[in-house]
Amino acid sequence: MEVVAVLYRVKQFFRGIFASRLSKDEVDFVKENLPEAAWELFFQMNRADRRHSMHVLKTALELFDDGFREQDFPYLSKQDAGNLRQLLIRCCLLHDVGRGSSMGPIRKSIAVLLNSFFPVWSRRYGRCDSRSYVRGLLYRYYHHGELGGELLRGIGMSTEAAIISLHHKKGRGNMLPENRKLLSILKEADGLN
Repeated sequence: MEVVAVLYRVKQFFRGIFASRLSKDEVDFVKENLPEAAWELFFQMNRADRRHSMHVLKTALELFDDGFREQDFPYLSKQDAGNLRQLLIRCCLLHDVGRGSSMGPIRKSIAVLLNSFFPVWSRRYGRCDSRSYVRGLLYRYYHHGELGGELLRGIGMSTEAAIISLHHKKGRGNMLPENRKLLSILKEADGLN
């Protein structure tokens, strides 16, 4: 790993360890923007992932509000753009629900280190879920997007599930151009946080 990548991961680790609780206003915002079944999934995530989702949301909204409708989709009405903005909010808040409550900063750091130093072995070993600590950890690390998508499909959020399932994949799936753009915004915002 190069020095810049190591420093980024160290910063990310400490940001996760010392993640602050959500404020009352943030909790209210989550409850206002997600259906009850979805906010229950959100609050099952560990504190670091909840805080990370809020950071991703802030960045994604800045990217979205910076000319999304005018530059990319001038044919969208203000109402359609508002609906897409709401979809982006839901996707940002829920993009890591597939990690569950057990993938905290320490476990994530173990997965990151294994992926960095033993990438081929880690991917192969993490292909299947298992009760094995390391195999289960790697499986959740590599597949949390798909796992989150399954959870969201189970509560009737299929559009969000389609976007979230792909947020760590190279492809963009078979979806509307507007949703592909939301996926690219989510990927960029997640990568910046």
